[in-house]
This record gives sequence, C-alpha cells and structure tokens, in this order.
Amino acid sequence: MKTIRNKFIKAAPFAAALGAVAMFGILPANAADVVEQAPQPPAAPVVAPASGWAGAYAGIEGGGNISGQSKTRGAHANTSGGTVHGFGGFNMQNGQFVYGVEGDVGYDGSTGSHAGFHTKGGVDGSLRGRIGYAPTDRILVYGTAGGAVKSMGVTTPVSSDRNAMFGWTAGAGIDAKITDKVFARVEYRYTDYGRQDFNVGGLKQHVSDTSNTIEAGIGVKF
Repeated sequence: MKTIRNKFIKAAPFAAALGAVAMFGILPANAADVVEQAPQPPAAPVVAPASGWAGAYAGIEGGGNISGQSKTRGAHANTSGGTVHGFGGFNMQNGQFVYGVEGDVGYDGSTGSHAGFHTKGGVDGSLRGRIGYAPTDRILVYGTAGGAVKSMGVTTPVSSDRNAMFGWTAGAGIDAKITDKVFARVEYRYTDYGRQDFNVGGLKQHVSDTSNTIEAGIGVKF
C-alpha cells in the first residue's frame, strides 16, 4: 500500500505537467476560433464611376442661318433660312478635357437675292475636330473647326447653275446631359464656303458664300 502511494506521489508532478501542456495547447486554438468567428465590419458600398463624355455619340439638330452673304460682281445678297442636320462623332477624355472628331450632314435652306442675282442652298456637311472642357460631369463647353461643303444654286436673269462650294467652318457650343446617355446641345458656327465658278449664260460667274448658323438639338451617347 505504501509502495502504491509513493508511486502516485512521484507520478503526480508529471501528470500536472501534461495537463498544463494540454491546456496551453487548447487555449490558443480556442482563441483562434474566437478571432475567426468575430464579426467583420460591413464592406464599404461600391460607388459607380461617374459617366464622362468619352465614347461614340449621335444626334439631330436644327435651326437656321441667321446672317449669311452670297456675293458676285455687282451683286451682294443677304441670305437666311432654316437648317437641319444629323451629327455623330467620338470623344476621348483626359480629366476634365475632352477632345475628338465630329461630322454632320443635312440641308441648308438659305436663300437670298439682289439685283436679279438669286442663291439657294442645298445639301451640306462638315468634318471637324472638337476640343472642350467639362466643368462638371454634366456640362461640356467646346470649340470646333474643320472643313465644310455645300451644294448651292445660282440664278440670274440669263440662266441658272448649281455647284459644290468648299470651305471651312468654326464655332462653339454647349452639350448638357439630360440623363447619363442623353444630352441636349446648342451650337453656333461661322462657315466660309470660299469662292466657286458658276456657268451662267455661257459665262463664268465667281460667287462666294458665308453663313452664321445657330442650331439646337439632342444626342445620345453609346
């Protein structure tokens, strides 16, 4: 009996040591479980990036030539009339600066007359560069310039002729978003179609033509 008790007394420190090791082994595991099960803070909401002006677009606009001139030797006709155009282009954007290319095609109904000299517009179009500044995500102020072409008819008391006029155009405008995809536009342009020869009564008559056009329209970004 004494021998068993002595063996138990000698074994007690060893058993206590084993228990301590086991306890310290369990505690870190339990602590890890607690850390893993701790509630995570909610993720920050994802904010959609602002819709800029980059990309393709197209639209339609209309207005009028408010103050144009057709000139030839001995005659100077003031011209005016309605206009309508379809336009389309592509923008690139770097910060608040927007640049790209745009084209339009449509009809210029301008007419004018002086001293038996009459002019009438027709199909016209242009291809231009654009550069602009967007003070906000919804407003774009821009300038534009490029080449222009126009079909124009000339009538005199002798006869009439129609020819293509080639020149340049420049102006400025504002695009304003109605939605992220739809925008409204107001634009002013001055166009100088240069000078062209018209065959009137067997004679060449030099005719020059200019216009001041204001148009408003609506477009869609793709």
